[in-house]
Amino acid sequence: MIIDWLTYVRDFGDMMYDIFMLPGDFLLSQLALRLPALALTLGVRDVDGSLFLPAVISLLSWLLMGIVVWAIGRLLRNLARIMTAAVRTVSFRVSLAAGNFKTWVVCKIRQLIPQRRSGIADSAPEVELDDLDIAVLRSAAACGPGFATSAPELAEQLMMRPAQIQSRLDKLRKNNMLDAIIGSTEGFDNYRVSKSGAIFITMWQRKWRRGG
Repeated sequence: MIIDWLTYVRDFGDMMYDIFMLPGDFLLSQLALRLPALALTLGVRDVDGSLFLPAVISLLSWLLMGIVVWAIGRLLRNLARIMTAAVRTVSFRVSLAAGNFKTWVVCKIRQLIPQRRSGIADSAPEVELDDLDIAVLRSAAACGPGFATSAPELAEQLMMRPAQIQSRLDKLRKNNMLDAIIGSTEGFDNYRVSKSGAIFITMWQRKWRRGG
């Protein structure tokens, strides 16, 4: 039993040695075959005659292969992160575009009938906002916390004129839904959603998801 175990260990060691020496033996044999003059100059006559040179070449070969594998793995991880970020960005853009299109359709339909206050405005009598006001506030909030927007940017999303959007932005600012910030875009002031506006739009989104 002990002899069999020792035999297995010796066979395993021989196999690992052969695998380790494989790159050096292969490269030296190819050198001797294809460039015999250079091999002779380097003293490579009989690959089996010396172990030092094949061992050194094998060690360098395995190190090089390890570096290549590490570089490829890092490249693949970076590509995976980039693709994941791209998919999330596209998904967000599609969701935002779908929401803006729905809001635009609702606003166009509401323009054909006598305008009335929305349900969320009825629940907050101190802030009277119609559907277009909420659409503008929602698009501004979609930019993200702390990010600014302006009438031209929102007009492009809602397919309306910047002047129409600007009047709504002024109304929202007067109702403390937006904060005016320093700077302008194409001659229009920049705004970002205030704390009150963020709370208001969060309540509206919850009510809208419930179908209220």
